Amino acid sequence: MLLFPPLRGCSFFAPPKMMKVLIIDYSIGIVERLGEMLSEIENITSIHKAVSYDEAIKLYQATRPDIVLLDICLPANNSFKILKEIKSPGSKTRVIILAVEKDNYINELCDLLGADFFFDKYSEFEKIPAAIDAIISNNG
Repeated sequence: MLLFPPLRGCSFFAPPKMMKVLIIDYSIGIVERLGEMLSEIENITSIHKAVSYDEAIKLYQATRPDIVLLDICLPANNSFKILKEIKSPGSKTRVIILAVEKDNYINELCDLLGADFFFDKYSEFEKIPAAIDAIISNNG
């Protein structure tokens, strides 16, 4: 005989969701390094990589990733176009912005466009896995 009814709809006991990730950076070296780092995170099922705006948009539309790591310095300010598309109404994709350095104006603009995290990709690279773990934990 059960003393307490089973918990229904309680996400506390639900396993973390498996996530798809898209890395967008014009530097192939950064893309590869991020890919290696992310491959060690247990709940990531797929990692897609793009080094240009066109490639990024095609991969985003084809895969609908849960998480996007986006270099904010793509040529011709295309990073902002991608960010706007990703964070369109109804989108649940989380975006981690990677910048060469912290810039308050760029940071505020990314916040206004819906970015979830903003990191300096050279001095804060080690913070990326913790941000992804936080996203996975909150979406489980």
